[in-house]
Amino acid sequence: MIRRFNYTNRLKIDRNRIDISLFKDRDGKYFRAKINLEGLEMPPQAKIYIEANYKGVYQRFAFGTIAHFKEPESTRLNELPETELAYFDIAIVDEAGKVGLLLGSAKGIVVSTDGSPNDRISLLPVNPVDLKNQFWKLTFDSGDEGRPVLEINKNIPDILEMARNDVKFISLVYPAAFRSVLIKLLLEQDDFDAEEGTWIADWLKFTIAVLGIKNQPDTKSDNDELTPEQEVWVDDCVNEYCKKLQLFEKFTAQ
Repeated sequence: MIRRFNYTNRLKIDRNRIDISLFKDRDGKYFRAKINLEGLEMPPQAKIYIEANYKGVYQRFAFGTIAHFKEPESTRLNELPETELAYFDIAIVDEAGKVGLLLGSAKGIVVSTDGSPNDRISLLPVNPVDLKNQFWKLTFDSGDEGRPVLEINKNIPDILEMARNDVKFISLVYPAAFRSVLIKLLLEQDDFDAEEGTWIADWLKFTIAVLGIKNQPDTKSDNDELTPEQEVWVDDCVNEYCKKLQLFEKFTAQ
């Protein structure tokens, strides 16, 4: 299907209406999906599309219509790069006209093979991949949103468990990754009025609501370098993050 839509008056579908699970077997990854569209008053003939993506590669699946939700014969993600997570976009499209009318959508739903709930947005998804001789690496997905991802070397035994529960790993890796994300945010964002639902809006909300950092610096900078004011803001955010998780106390108690 041609990716050409009329985006007028599209409805944002709440994530709590969407249930997507990602699985992996000897033949690769596949997914299962359920969507609750009850009460949204969309035409029964409108078609449902689910598009999986990672690293700029997209794979689209047709899931029937509003009146008849039907999983396709295969939902294998055989076109996506090797990864333990994927992003999913939902599109409800009325194709009665020459140009598909996008009635409703949900974007950037992060789903992992570890079975974590996908009704909440992970600020920094963790993805075990082959990093050769590197321990970890912060990347930004090349899809539409470019969300930050913490890649960890899958060749290290129990690395995913370490990323979740090991105090030394969490204390040494996450603050550094956190800092790098904030720096990228400042250098690429023109202002702090990010569109709701984007990763930048999610991170800014976290710094205000969870970390309590109310003051925000000017986003303008020269020569792709942080201003002194911006450096102070980043440092304050990272410090409050470490304080919130009591990382210094837990690390020194080892």
